[in-house]
Amino acid sequence: MRLSLVLAGLAVLSNCTSEAVASQPVPEVSSAGDEIATREKVFSDVKKMIAANDFKSLTELEVTYRTSRSRTTSGYWYLGLFHAQVESFVLEGLTAEQGCVPLHADFVSRWKAAVPNNPAPIIAEATMLSHEGWCHRGVGFANTVTPEAWEKFQDKLQAAYEVLETNKETASINPEYYAVQTTLYRGLSAPKDKFDELMDDATKREPAYLRTYTNGVVYHLPKWGGSWGEVDRFLRYAAKKSEKTDGSGLYVRILWNLEACNCDIIKEVADWSTLQASMRDVYQRFPNGRNREYFMKLSCKMGKPQEAFDLAQMGFPDKSKDELNTMTMQACSEAMAEAK
Repeated sequence: MRLSLVLAGLAVLSNCTSEAVASQPVPEVSSAGDEIATREKVFSDVKKMIAANDFKSLTELEVTYRTSRSRTTSGYWYLGLFHAQVESFVLEGLTAEQGCVPLHADFVSRWKAAVPNNPAPIIAEATMLSHEGWCHRGVGFANTVTPEAWEKFQDKLQAAYEVLETNKETASINPEYYAVQTTLYRGLSAPKDKFDELMDDATKREPAYLRTYTNGVVYHLPKWGGSWGEVDRFLRYAAKKSEKTDGSGLYVRILWNLEACNCDIIKEVADWSTLQASMRDVYQRFPNGRNREYFMKLSCKMGKPQEAFDLAQMGFPDKSKDELNTMTMQACSEAMAEAK
């Protein structure tokens, strides 16, 4: 019903364009398709290197992405894409039906032996062990987990933690180290003061690495003993820590990731003025179609079609108001379909 009312009111948008936004155009430099193609290229390259047992190239790619701190046109870290693909690889075949036995443990151990002074295989080993533990535990609430599964879960997470701690000097130069540690702290029920210490250490090393925050926010969700208030504070903490490079952009990026995994929290948590500023900060820095399309739909879901219109105008200042209205109508229609 709410989105239906939003759509009904779109016809008058052309008469109430936000002058503040219209005066700050940031012509869109790349499309959502460009972003998808970039990500697929990274995934494909990493897959080929893994298939060829090309430890040298894998290591060089990690070093390049880590030291350059480079990002895609939407603002996503290439290093994050690298580790996402490695994580996908170590997860292959890791199912309860198959006994939660990793299929690629040998590859990880050989990679680690080949380049003992590179952080990537150390992080991959810890990631593999962590997922082994979660495979044994399952995704249900605590009262659904058997004592035997609890023991295996704890043993594997503790083993992953020890891999990272033992190799901290080598591995922590890569911010993915902390992204993995946040999941281990959650699984091992680390007290909040210890988790906060971890986050402070992580953000001193690298304040803008998104995966540290998207993994870390889960610690604060009600499902894991947190609260919506804690989530809100964490979002603001992330935005503050990363403001030199991202403004307030991490606020919406973390929420975007949560929504993508079916964690319906944006309306529970988000303050509209903060969310609006965060979306604009991201788009001003990274005027990519993927960002704009999502932010337009999110604005519609939040009952703010005017913001969707303004975002369209930011990216396409030369389009007519009728064309911008059409773009906004499409975004809100898609938002309505997704909400069903």
